[in-house]
Amino acid sequence: MKRFAPAALTGGLLSLSLALAACGDRPGAAPEAASEATPDLSGGPATASQAVSPSPDAAQTLPAVDEAAARTFVRDAGSTLEVLTFDRVGSVTKEGMVKGYAAPVYAVPVASGQTLKVAFKPSNTNLYFNISDAADQSGAAVFRGEVDGQAAELEASKDTTYVITPFQPRATARRGSEGGYSLTISRN
Repeated sequence: MKRFAPAALTGGLLSLSLALAACGDRPGAAPEAASEATPDLSGGPATASQAVSPSPDAAQTLPAVDEAAARTFVRDAGSTLEVLTFDRVGSVTKEGMVKGYAAPVYAVPVASGQTLKVAFKPSNTNLYFNISDAADQSGAAVFRGEVDGQAAELEASKDTTYVITPFQPRATARRGSEGGYSLTISRN
């Protein structure tokens, strides 16, 4: 048998519950809002709704891009620095050209514990990419595409700015060879 409580009675119980809660034994406690309790129209007791906290990713922000350090990786005439902006957890795809020694250089901030993934699709076999930590001014790459392949996956041990540099070997660059590429960069 289904129990039914008239709306007036249910509303009265809700008001009484709120009034009693406001007079509770917590000194200085503010009364709870009426929207925090949901009446059960079947005649049962009222239940409190559950608060939903934001996901940990939504509350965290990305580190600031170390643009000055990233600029030191722009070494050749015709090369440019582009700071990539996309969701903290998300991806972006960039297309570009390497012309001789000149190519775009990309800076991407990565928070401690995040994983940076980069997939490189060149138009010819003479194009590669490196990934460096902008804070390491030695020029050493943490990922070397010529040796390590066309897909990178790096976990940041600290907040950092990674610099992604597409390039071609010196032998083809000095001849002024050109080639296009597509880079898909993601953080998670």
